[in-house]
Amino acid sequence: MAIRFSVHSSEKTLSGTIERARQAEALGFEGLFIADHQMVCPDPFQALAVCAGQTKGLLLGTAVTNMVYRDPTVLAGSAATLNEISDGRAILGMGTGDGPVYGMGRKSTPIAKFEEGLKMMHELLQGRPAEFPTRKVRLEVGKLPVPLYASVEGPRGLQAAGRCADGVILGSGFDLRVLQWAKEKIAQGAAEAGRSPAEIDLLAAGMICVDKDGDRARATVRSRLANRAHQNFRFTLETVPPEELPDVKKFMENFDVTRPLEERISDPNLVTGYLVRRFSIAGTPEECVARVKELEQAGIRRILLTPPERIFSEMVEIWSKEVMPHFQGPH
Repeated sequence: MAIRFSVHSSEKTLSGTIERARQAEALGFEGLFIADHQMVCPDPFQALAVCAGQTKGLLLGTAVTNMVYRDPTVLAGSAATLNEISDGRAILGMGTGDGPVYGMGRKSTPIAKFEEGLKMMHELLQGRPAEFPTRKVRLEVGKLPVPLYASVEGPRGLQAAGRCADGVILGSGFDLRVLQWAKEKIAQGAAEAGRSPAEIDLLAAGMICVDKDGDRARATVRSRLANRAHQNFRFTLETVPPEELPDVKKFMENFDVTRPLEERISDPNLVTGYLVRRFSIAGTPEECVARVKELEQAGIRRILLTPPERIFSEMVEIWSKEVMPHFQGPH
């Protein structure tokens, strides 16, 4: 099976989001996932509904929305409606809440409550009734089923996803040891729910940058990947090698989640080479192809790429020309 690539966007305009959807489909990407950052980015469900009319086969997902501002029943209804509009191309990607939540003085959803919401949405999006205090209720709108993906980093979140999600967005990066650790946690959760880990799709996720100057590519992704690293290490430091732990702790101490996305770390040097390699695929075309081949050999078949915002279109095109041809084949 060929590796399939999707792109992740935080575009601030609707017209820009539409253009990115068109470009992604034209260049052979599998899907477009967009951020849910209220008051900064367009509403994801409305934006993706418009993109559905401008594309034919592109998957359209949230990466990610949260339960802090939307009730699980509202999210399920929105996802099912988008799935009808797009004729079955919607994916509901869920997280516990990050920058948009903390920046407005709220707190992310506790894992126990997050799992409770995931379980309810999964039942509804599979066309089954969910249990409410008054009675059992089915989702009566939209097109079902809708795949439900959880973006989780810590052991409890990964186990919860194994119990009640269709897929996992692995924001823990591209380190093969961490990917194996995450797979084991997901498998534990799946076993507890009587499921096979094979039922759960894995979407490895991280930053990308391709440049004939590999060092320049790695420098370019530093500020953006800082947020992804912080999100991970809020949940667990279990996956950090002992020799990297002092630098990671220093990085965490100097991170400000309330600042704009690419300004949350004041000193780029705090984003070490370890963090760059773990949370990004950045370098020359040859280096990027080699990294993806490592993931392929580890069993990864789908990858969600976040290009730097200021060179998004350029990077999507370069990736499609310099990297994707090495992984073409029947889906």
